[in-house]
Amino acid sequence: MSYSTPPGGPGSAGPYGAPAQQQGWYAPPPPPPPPGNSGEGKGLKRAVIGLLVLAVVAVFAVGGFGLYIAVGGGSLPGAQGGGDEEQQILSSDEISTLLNGRTSALKSGDEDEFLEPFVGSAKDEQRKIFKNLRKLPFAESKYMVLKQTGDGSDEYGSDVKLTLDVAFVHQIKGVDVRPVSEWYRWTVEKEAQSAEPRISEVGGSPGAAALANAVYYPAPWDLYDDMYVKRQAHTITISARKNAADAERFAPIVEDSAKKDLELWGANTSSVSNTPESFLVVLEPDRKIYTKLYNNDGSDLGWDAGESVAMPAFNAGYSGDEDQLEYGGARIKMDTSTSRFTTSAWRAGVGDISRHEIAHALIQPQDPGAYGNDEETSIRAWVVEGFAEYVSHRFDRTQGEARVRGDLAGQDFDGQLPGQDFEAKYDSVGTNYALSYLAMRYIAEKGGERAFFQFAVDHYRQPTNLDQQLQKAVGMNEDAFEAAWAQYVRSNTR
Repeated sequence: MSYSTPPGGPGSAGPYGAPAQQQGWYAPPPPPPPPGNSGEGKGLKRAVIGLLVLAVVAVFAVGGFGLYIAVGGGSLPGAQGGGDEEQQILSSDEISTLLNGRTSALKSGDEDEFLEPFVGSAKDEQRKIFKNLRKLPFAESKYMVLKQTGDGSDEYGSDVKLTLDVAFVHQIKGVDVRPVSEWYRWTVEKEAQSAEPRISEVGGSPGAAALANAVYYPAPWDLYDDMYVKRQAHTITISARKNAADAERFAPIVEDSAKKDLELWGANTSSVSNTPESFLVVLEPDRKIYTKLYNNDGSDLGWDAGESVAMPAFNAGYSGDEDQLEYGGARIKMDTSTSRFTTSAWRAGVGDISRHEIAHALIQPQDPGAYGNDEETSIRAWVVEGFAEYVSHRFDRTQGEARVRGDLAGQDFDGQLPGQDFEAKYDSVGTNYALSYLAMRYIAEKGGERAFFQFAVDHYRQPTNLDQQLQKAVGMNEDAFEAAWAQYVRSNTR
């Protein structure tokens, strides 16, 4: 794949399931650092903190309306102050009521109350979203202001309009270990002081500091007119209602994959905290809809069949460079028009991709997101993808070995571990996947499976300590490990 290293390293998981010669990973493009910020050494932390300095404001909100604080003092960009003669038509209390009213109505299931301030096409869209959201088991769900543009005042006392960037803060029971968020933009209008405020437009937020691809919009509840939800012990499988028959057919395999991954993880990581208990999986056969999910710009790698989208925790406070941004969980999406779902061997294909993507989501909360994209400081791509491949192939070693042979056939192997960009080295992404798998399999065979899992967890938590982590797992530093692994590759691919 075009292995675009996500901020904080490739811990965001990635696309999966390309043809045999090009099987890559699947993460959305990483949020770029804010303008004027090099992003060096800070990775996801700097990128998302550029976005979350606004979100932190909402953490300290009163009644759902943010206390606006900008770095360096003053108001947020776009918050326009009114003159002494202007009348306050739309007040902060009314904005607070808009937010809190939607929060309480969603929790209670009062559709009429939820829809009351929306008008026009926005009302029709929110009716659909409300019904979809009510099908999911939320431990937490609320609307909070991230940013307000316009101050709700007018010197003539009528016709005010402003925009609110609103976070839908939510935590799905069992799936998320911390609350995460999706960003919307509401257009709020009020005709006169005596009128009620109305929400006339709702869409995805453009994002703060140009981070348009970090708002995790649209979610399936935004895209599907009628969202089909299959809840099982370890998975929540989602599709459009029109695709429910296929989703119903694939869901038991997705569930079995989650059960296997969780049992393997539990047997080897009993003391690891913040482990998801279940996983949200969206199954979508329309490529345009698949690429748009959680990625509003619709950019398409072109060959991926699945993606585990890392979701930063909403309430990761920012007060200085020593803070670490944590993840709340992940959202898995899979393109069911690809060969893993359509050939006669679809059961094996669905199991393979499901175990791989669920493995990414399983370990994701261990990533603090505080490390940069530099090769020496970020989570190594070969650890990220090698871990997911190992977990998947652990339950079908024959399939794994066949794929490795195919991906390494005819390759000019130079004895070096894959770098952070899976397209910059060797002839295919699949080659880098195969070599990453063999690196992690070598650790498991030499150090034991417990050492393998501990190595993966330790490296996610602190990728700057790779040498010490390899010493602990297999008794070698990075140079010695690479040399031994290269010989292992050659001996296993002759």
